[in-house]
Amino acid sequence: MYEEITPTPTRVPEKEPVIYTRKEIKYKGLRQVLHILELDLSNPSLKVFPVLSRNGIFGFEFLSDIDERYEATATVNAGFNFAYGQPSGLVVQDGRLLSSSRGYGRILLINNRKARFVSPPFKVWIDTGDEKIPVDSVNPYPYEKGIVVYTPEYGPTNRVDTEYTVCVVRNNTVQSTGIVSGEMEIPDDGFLVVDLRTENSALLNLFRGQKAELSLQEQAEQGYQCSGALVEDGKNVAKDMDEWAGNLNVPTPRTAVGIKDENTLVFLVVDGRQPGYSEGVTGKQLADILISLGVKEAALLDGGASSEMIYKGEVVNRPSTGKERLLASAFVIKYNPN
Repeated sequence: MYEEITPTPTRVPEKEPVIYTRKEIKYKGLRQVLHILELDLSNPSLKVFPVLSRNGIFGFEFLSDIDERYEATATVNAGFNFAYGQPSGLVVQDGRLLSSSRGYGRILLINNRKARFVSPPFKVWIDTGDEKIPVDSVNPYPYEKGIVVYTPEYGPTNRVDTEYTVCVVRNNTVQSTGIVSGEMEIPDDGFLVVDLRTENSALLNLFRGQKAELSLQEQAEQGYQCSGALVEDGKNVAKDMDEWAGNLNVPTPRTAVGIKDENTLVFLVVDGRQPGYSEGVTGKQLADILISLGVKEAALLDGGASSEMIYKGEVVNRPSTGKERLLASAFVIKYNPN
């Protein structure tokens, strides 16, 4: 499929928890530089998790600053976002829901040291013990109709400027429920549940002292909604157009996340837009490369000038603009052997 310029390093029999490999290949006569992180999730000293810039829903941050803040072994750019930095889909960090799912892409879940992809939607409820109230959205901006949850990552207030029904929850216990007008403070130790309806809202049935927990459709320690599928069951399924990434037929820097087996996660960054060094790849070419690395399932992350990988404190790839780009989210890899 392609000619390898630099051979793959010889692997020792014992599996390393974090393996970084730089490869130079020629794909259809064009030079490409690959940056590969292979992670052994079964290692108890390894942790992989998504993060938001500045630990909040809004804003942007350089990957190097995120890497330093978390004292990471490695960091990789994550997926897509809205104009103010809000994630495009589901984000679960250490079991805490930061953003709800949208109707496109693949959701990467990590739980019990195993990784897999699921398809959206990813359902969320307010669980009172007696009933489950479906949640329509978590931390949306601007605010939306339906049952909406706001967590501290959203900011100091919910930014709602109309009349609505609200339930204040602290430490998974209802503190108050009622109809208010204007923005309300989000508790640091809980969340707000908002419904723009002021009549017949399910929130009006909740009462002080009642249990109220955010419940996910399935347990997940870490979760992140990527863009479209690249590889499914070992086959190239990349499309010509991606709802979030746009035209996949244009060679460009690209980032992807893949699964070799349930315990082995792979991040791939391909440099691009740099003739003579690395041309960049299309979506189908990216999928072919992933398959050649043994990946069985994969999904697209953000690319172009956002494609970046840091390993042991160094930016190992060459961002296409010659410098780092501000990012809204990233994957952090921490390996701390005992």
